[in-house]
Amino acid sequence: MIFKVLRNASAKMASNKKSTLLSKPGITSKFGEMFVEAYISPAFGARSKSEIDLLVFTCLIEAGAIDPDAPIYDIARALNIPPARVRNLILNWQLRSTSQQGDLRDAIVAALKKTRFSGDGKQLTFGVESPLLKEEITARLKRKGVFTDASFSKELVKLPVEAFVEFLDDIVDDETKKQVKTTLVKDKQLPNKSFKALAAGVLGKLGEKVAGEVGEELAGELVASVGEKAIGFLTGLLTGDPKGATKGITKEDFLE
Repeated sequence: MIFKVLRNASAKMASNKKSTLLSKPGITSKFGEMFVEAYISPAFGARSKSEIDLLVFTCLIEAGAIDPDAPIYDIARALNIPPARVRNLILNWQLRSTSQQGDLRDAIVAALKKTRFSGDGKQLTFGVESPLLKEEITARLKRKGVFTDASFSKELVKLPVEAFVEFLDDIVDDETKKQVKTTLVKDKQLPNKSFKALAAGVLGKLGEKVAGEVGEELAGELVASVGEKAIGFLTGLLTGDPKGATKGITKEDFLE
């Protein structure tokens, strides 16, 4: 079965002029060498079907035939298998190839750069296609007693602003939180409150602005401006950049 999948993937990629990775010199031989070497270790035929599937998928990635960061749907089309199966293969590959001590902060920052407020301004939504990153974020939230809304899409994380602040409190380092609090209180003249209260006040106010009634011509500009402030605030927090986090925040951007 797995060899049939491999043949289908090879034929599909080779027939597509825009994607000929498997037909490039060296790719096929590299895959073959890696697969045979791994398949006979520890003994020929000792692996289960699921392990062989994962081995083939891993060899395709390491040979350069598949980009694990590509959209899941594109990989599914190339291999002629359901997206759910691709998602499971990627998760298992990531679990084995990513160090347990590896810092996923950069990946989380990249995902949060596309954060959007809901129409009522009370919830934040961002997309995370990486299965491992989605599980990491979900696990962190569950440890805080927060459960995300996954009813619409497995790739979307949707949660209330207050719950999102709990996530920030868990992942942002103490020194950054201290400096952000100092800057917001001293330079931005915000009330002397805890980091979580300040973060909730800033995000709450920005969400309120999105939900507020504005003229139709100004709505697009306002939402874009608020979105930039929110993303700048979040990105600064997660990258340990207090100045970047507080740069665009004013006293008018805080919900009392």
